[in-house]
Amino acid sequence: MNTEQQILCEILQRQTQAFERLAMAVERLSPIQPDSAPNYQFALEKFIVFDWSSIGAEVEKSDNHGAAIVNWRGHQFIRRSPTNKFGEAIWFSRCIGKDDSGENQYARLCTFKQSRKVDPLPDKVQQIAYSNRQPSSKIIQ
Repeated sequence: MNTEQQILCEILQRQTQAFERLAMAVERLSPIQPDSAPNYQFALEKFIVFDWSSIGAEVEKSDNHGAAIVNWRGHQFIRRSPTNKFGEAIWFSRCIGKDDSGENQYARLCTFKQSRKVDPLPDKVQQIAYSNRQPSSKIIQ
């Protein structure tokens, strides 16, 4: 092996090591563990027109109600909707195993639910919160 080839091999080894370190760092920084999901929250009204690619998911199956099965990071999440006291909602989840008592454990990809009414801020809080607002700041009403 000549000098140029040796230098090239050294460069490739260093790059490989750098990529391995980078991959390990990304894995450590990732907030999502292999058997979990982020449970993103969205307004129920957005369900029918939701852009699944915005969360890195792809619709695998849909029906007359919209997306039924979506794939996210290689896992299938199935649409669910309760008929109970918890209110109107649609979510996508998958079983990730059983707990100590034998009950299924689920990871939830996202939840679509009705937006709650937001209370106005008290005057004292508004004064503090807006004290550093620039004159050109836009106020959304």
